[in-house]
Amino acid sequence: MAFIGHRCSCGHNDLNHKLDTDDKQVCTARSGEACGEGCDTQGDPELMPTFDRKGRPIERILAPGDALETESGVRLISTCECDACRDLYEQLAVPAAV
Repeated sequence: MAFIGHRCSCGHNDLNHKLDTDDKQVCTARSGEACGEGCDTQGDPELMPTFDRKGRPIERILAPGDALETESGVRLISTCECDACRDLYEQLAVPAAV
């Protein structure tokens, strides 16, 4: 499934980021450890494609606020719910009225 999110100035997507104890954005893209790059700005929302084990793109787009799940159904981090992500989702996932 694809999801809509933002990339930080470090280049990693927002699912790899969390707030530390000082409310500072920290990237955990290196196996849960900080990536070592500056994390101070988020870009515009973009479609972040995901792939199955054979490398084929997964077409379904998660709605903003939905959580990614493991194969066993464990809910992981929820996707961004900002207005810009919702607008992009409306453009990409919802068929236009005829």
